[in-house]
Amino acid sequence: MNSVEFSDVIEQSMKVGLPEFHFTALLFFLVLSVSGAEPLREVLPAPLSAPLLPKQKLIVGVAVGPPFNIKGADGSWSGISVELWREIANELGLTYEFRETNLSGTFAGLVQGWLDVSVGPLSITAQREEVCDFTHAYFSSRLAVAVPASHVPTNARFLLTFFDQRLWWAILRIAIGLLAIMAAVAVLIWFCERRENSAQFGGGGHPARGFGSALWWSAVTMTTVGYGDISPRTLKGRVIAVAWMFVSLVLVSVLTATMASILTAERLNEGAAIHGLDDLRLLRTGTFANSSTAQYLEANHVDYRAFDSDEIFEALKKRKIQAVLYDEPFLRYLARVKYRGQLTVLPLNLDPQLYAFAVREGSALREPINRVLLRKIHEPAWRGLLYRYLGRASD
Repeated sequence: MNSVEFSDVIEQSMKVGLPEFHFTALLFFLVLSVSGAEPLREVLPAPLSAPLLPKQKLIVGVAVGPPFNIKGADGSWSGISVELWREIANELGLTYEFRETNLSGTFAGLVQGWLDVSVGPLSITAQREEVCDFTHAYFSSRLAVAVPASHVPTNARFLLTFFDQRLWWAILRIAIGLLAIMAAVAVLIWFCERRENSAQFGGGGHPARGFGSALWWSAVTMTTVGYGDISPRTLKGRVIAVAWMFVSLVLVSVLTATMASILTAERLNEGAAIHGLDDLRLLRTGTFANSSTAQYLEANHVDYRAFDSDEIFEALKKRKIQAVLYDEPFLRYLARVKYRGQLTVLPLNLDPQLYAFAVREGSALREPINRVLLRKIHEPAWRGLLYRYLGRASD
């Protein structure tokens, strides 16, 4: 529409006498039609031209780390990170070969120049960012705890715990300790009262009966305040009695707390209520030696036992430990592939980490990889890939 036609439309609208609102709306759309603009459309700047990608074959570092990097018996590689990298490389037309290394080698290779890209569950940290560049994150991980799977209904677990021999053995040990302390106090009372208070503690000339009376007094004094049927009369005996009253209050409290701790630990061992570090402190927890999880437990002052990879789940099976703490993806993969039906994995909101690919500092690969990566992790195929290895999609 040219300027003459535009003025004619305005003149005709004024002659017809359009209301002010309709006239304003008409004027707005006429201006849009003249300028050629499109209303309510997001306008993005034109993308910069993609950097030139290297033509030579790339050396891609991989370290064994299921379920992200899995090495087959024939030497082939699979896993979440490996398959995502293959899709990105194919779309960018990159040629590459995998080179196996360890975790430290995936970063040392980038610094020293014998690796172009590192693929795997590589956590983004400030220390690592100083020696390489990370792509955008493609997975969010956290710690989880694995406990033996329970096939008993939740409402029946209390009965199972009630008949647990380990529980009663713990109770028996506590009871034996209390009886030993009560007997020691009874000996002291009997020794102090057997002559001056022979009517109550003398036993009619039978030391065994006198000791039995003293043991009875020791027991009722610990559990209540005494029935008053017998009581010490000597100064030494009464001093011992007062001391025993205060000590018995502490012992009863310790007994109650210990029983509560045992029952709570048994409930946690069934995976009923493990939510954080406070719950882990009540359990015999294990993790892998020299791992970031071990460092995390040390930093938070949680006692744990360190195991090699081949020993830790055997220790869990034999009840040497009650729980295994480690990265959630790894535990879910093992529970799904190697220990199906034997483990229950409980996610914890502890030590969150972001996984990404790593490239050399200032590498031209970073931007093209990011563009494809962001698109890939929002496609349905990505969720299918996660479900295939983990049994669930990402959070």
